[in-house]
Formats: sequence, C-alpha cells, structure tokens
Amino acid sequence: MKKYWYLVASLPYLRLGEKPVLDADGFRAACMTELSSTDLDTVDAVLGNREPPAGAAGILWNAEVQLRDALIRLRAKHHTGENLMQSHPFSGFSVALEKSVQDAFARSNPAEMEMELDRVRWNLADELAATDPFGFPAVVAYAAKLRLATRWMQMNDEKGIVAVEKFIAKSLTEDRDGHKGGEDA
Repeated sequence: MKKYWYLVASLPYLRLGEKPVLDADGFRAACMTELSSTDLDTVDAVLGNREPPAGAAGILWNAEVQLRDALIRLRAKHHTGENLMQSHPFSGFSVALEKSVQDAFARSNPAEMEMELDRVRWNLADELAATDPFGFPAVVAYAAKLRLATRWMQMNDEKGIVAVEKFIAKSLTEDRDGHKGGEDA
C-alpha cells in the first residue's frame, strides 16, 4: 500500500471539542497533491458524511449506518414502544457499537448524547488510522475527525435556538395538517 508519510506527519493534531487549526478546504488542498482522484473522492465523501465510493472509508460508513439505525430503533421504541428491525443495509455488525449507542441514548442532555455519539465516531476513526498509520486509512480517519471537530465548533446557542424553532414550527404544521411537514427533521 502507498504511504503518505509527509501528508500524515504534517497534519495538525485534532481534539474533539477544540477548534481545528486546519479547515476542510485546507485539508483537501493538502490532499490534492498526494492523492489520486479516486482517493480524493473518498476524502470528499468522508468530509461530507456521505457514502464513500469504496475502500478504507467503507468501515467508517458501515459503522455510521449501524449507529444511525440503532438510534432510529431506540427513538422509535422510546416514542411508540415499537421495536424496529435494521432499516438500512450495512456490513460488519458490532455489538460494542450497539452498546455505545444505548449508553449515549441514556444521557439526559441531548448535547451530551451527541458528544458521546461523536466520541464513538472519533474512536472508530482512531481504530481505522491504527490499521495503517501512514497509509490511506490514516488520511480517511483524519477527514472523519476533522468533520467531527468542525461540527462541534460550528455549534452555538444562536444556531441551536434557530434549529429548535424550525423543529417546533414543523411539528405544529404536522399537527395542524395531520401529516408530516417534511423529511429533514
């Protein structure tokens, strides 16, 4: 496998909950000189939290799908008492991931729950990077961690209030019209 010694070694350290020194555009620019167009497409997918074309990022994507499915099942069971089955296909089922989602869902504060879920995602990225510390898996892991760190730096009270107001308005519309107001809850 190809190694990206300089690229990986030159990337600034990331911590979840702290502002990253490098933004996604800067990271992508650093990758452009080192990665093939296929690998760059994979990095773009990871940065955008979309399904990657294939390869190393597939591990993270499958874990993300399992995590989302576990959340859907827990929310459905909590709100309706209904026990749903897996709704999206993925490979590599992890009992530990299911347990982590249950533990996060038990948090009383929604922000704490989100942080716990992102810690799980962060740890999955660390595990991927450890498989090839200077190879493409390390680059993919960095992209995932950069996306998470950036997400937390973009959160603030003002944006939270706007999101809650949109959610309430949508819920009122659904109640009044008797149907769902949209798909982007």
